[in-house]
Amino acid sequence: MHAYQVECTPAQLPPVRIADGIRAQKLPHPHVPVGDPETPGKGVRIPLTTRLAASCNGGAALIARAAVYRDPKSGGLVLGTERTAAADDARALVLLAASSRFPEGVSVTPQKGVGLLARGETRNGGQQVLLLWPDGGKVLVEDPGGEERYELRRAGDEFDMVPAQTPR
Repeated sequence: MHAYQVECTPAQLPPVRIADGIRAQKLPHPHVPVGDPETPGKGVRIPLTTRLAASCNGGAALIARAAVYRDPKSGGLVLGTERTAAADDARALVLLAASSRFPEGVSVTPQKGVGLLARGETRNGGQQVLLLWPDGGKVLVEDPGGEERYELRRAGDEFDMVPAQTPR
């Protein structure tokens, strides 16, 4: 499935930045960090299979396509190469970073068939999540105080952010 890195920053223009591919890190071993894995309890490292790590383009370590597997030994998630992509599989692997400009931080809630694989917190109080995001899926990004809410929507390789109604 395609891989995207999306940054949601409601206070900036444009409020959504999209990159084709997810950046991986090579040390201490090839992985995709979610949140801040250096701080205990704030993030995780999702390891890459040897084959996926070898297919990344040199020093940039950019993952354009990947599949998610369970490691049979540890039970943890592993990113690897796709075996064969199903023609009707319109899901994407998305690393979403929601920056916090709210005093109480930021909350990210997957909706409408979006699967949460991993969640972490960034050093600036934002959230980062690794998602399996189907075409037409939505994610709610909000101020925990309830002041501002946005829906982030995916349609193919396009993402858009619209204000969401506040529940009454």
